[in-house]
Amino acid sequence: MGRTVTPVRFEMEAQLRELKKYVLSLRQEDQEHFARLYADVMKHVSSVSIANPLNPQELMQWSAILELEKKIQEIKHEIDRRLLP
Repeated sequence: MGRTVTPVRFEMEAQLRELKKYVLSLRQEDQEHFARLYADVMKHVSSVSIANPLNPQELMQWSAILELEKKIQEIKHEIDRRLLP
């Protein structure tokens, strides 16, 4: 028997294909930012797969937010490290 549910990774990649026109309409600099953000989202594909949502888009957004939060904290720690002896 074959799979009856499309793997989440395929769903996430399908979401990117749907955004292709949008991404291509962005300035080159923004396309690069988008690519990095999407790569960050894909770091969480295993966690999204375990959650097995019917539509992974919401968890993709949460994954992006999580990665942004991590980067914000890294920047805060770096600022504190440089400002506080």
